[in-house]
Amino acid sequence: WQETPSTPSTRCCNRRAREKALLQPAQSISQKAMREHLSHNVVLNLIIAACCGLADSIWTGTIGVAFISDVWHTNKRVGIATALTGLAALASALPAGWAADRYGRAKVCRVGSLAILVAAPAYAYATLRATEGRDKELSYILICIASAFFGLSSGIINGPAQALLADSVSTGARSKVYTWLFACYIVPSVLGPAISVGYFEAHGDEWRLPLLRDLTLLGMALEVPVAVLCCCFRDDKALGSSSDAIQDQERAAASASAPGDDGDGDAGRPKASDAEDAQNDAEAPPDDQCDERDDAVDPRIKMIPYVVFCTDLVVALGSGCTIKFFPLWFKDDLNMSPAAVQGIYCGVPLSMALASGFCTALSRRVGRVEAVLSVRSTALVCFVGMLVCFYRVKNEWRLRGVVALYILRTALMNCTYPVEESILMDYVPKNTRARWKSLESVSQFGWCGSALAGGLLADRYGYARTFAITICLQASGVLCYSRLLGVVAREKAPEEPSTEEPLREPLLSEEEKADAEAP
Repeated sequence: WQETPSTPSTRCCNRRAREKALLQPAQSISQKAMREHLSHNVVLNLIIAACCGLADSIWTGTIGVAFISDVWHTNKRVGIATALTGLAALASALPAGWAADRYGRAKVCRVGSLAILVAAPAYAYATLRATEGRDKELSYILICIASAFFGLSSGIINGPAQALLADSVSTGARSKVYTWLFACYIVPSVLGPAISVGYFEAHGDEWRLPLLRDLTLLGMALEVPVAVLCCCFRDDKALGSSSDAIQDQERAAASASAPGDDGDGDAGRPKASDAEDAQNDAEAPPDDQCDERDDAVDPRIKMIPYVVFCTDLVVALGSGCTIKFFPLWFKDDLNMSPAAVQGIYCGVPLSMALASGFCTALSRRVGRVEAVLSVRSTALVCFVGMLVCFYRVKNEWRLRGVVALYILRTALMNCTYPVEESILMDYVPKNTRARWKSLESVSQFGWCGSALAGGLLADRYGYARTFAITICLQASGVLCYSRLLGVVAREKAPEEPSTEEPLREPLLSEEEKADAEAP
């Protein structure tokens, strides 16, 4: 072997080769980030969200509520069945979250899928019996049992699946992924009402039990693929430290930059004696005290998950009083046909998807908490305007105004999910995410418990009083959320390695530098 002499041509080739090698990772940064965003668990969550959106939009809204109301002629039974869903979720969510953090998220999700496989056939059988008029009381009991199993599955699956999603996305990029998740649930939700509109129009556009039965059975059939997909999560596909909470990443960065943490930290300093090392170790505080000292920089960070949970719970309790009764309000008080009511619920998901993109974009400009407060306050104004329009306007604009304000109010009140989720997951340690998500599941399904109170109030006083209670509770939730002003940081994308610094120095070797500087 003979060393090749260094000539200008070979130096040029070497420089170009090194430039190409250094630029190659930079060119693939965006592709790598996209692959991380669309990992196995992320894609699976998006597919499950789309399947749930389609199935739920067919039977859980107008169709399921109208079926129970038309068979048993009372809002109370609607509230009882809905409350059982919430109670089952309440009973299962926290144990499921604890088990997911301890034994793995994927295993717990598989257990929850079994509850769906029990609930769907039971609900379908009860619907067939009730339509035929056979033993209505037993049919209602079966519907309540099936509703409880659906709540059980939601409480078990939702927390671990969402925690696994957060573990599979880098910190700083979650708003984008949660916006995708929200859109994957919302956009297919248009298909359910659209299918119902076509079916009602083809069969006389009347509230008849056989039509409600057929649509309910279709919804039950679509729940089965959701159960199958929930068995496909994998814990080993989650990310490492790049998905840690913000405060954990800051603590790790501070520890890495502290003197003495690496081989270069003590360079240039005289080495302390063993006695001095022992004395320093004795004076150093324990690890848990160090963690408390680190968090003491802004102790308000610790309250972020609690404020988010309390806000979601209060808003959910308010929503529960009315959310199941809006279709009945359109049907009974506004005398709308089935196709017209379902037409409203075709427009709601699309408006929610658009509003979600707007809220996410707004959060980048004004801040995440500021965006949530602004959007939800506007939603409450729309809610009040809807009631004013219903009671004060007496001409043909009454129905148009109520429907338009309802769609706008619903879109704005519910479009903040991606931003709120990014806040929660950015400030919750990874080893407790499933528990916090399960606790959030309790708040999301907690509205089911208040549905019973809403049904009783609607039967006795009408829908307007329940709407007023909802406005007050949701306004209280907005005030509670305002405690996060000045605490939550704006979302920053994960830093990408820069190619400028490496390209400045390593392009030339020492020999090449000497040749270049020579006259």
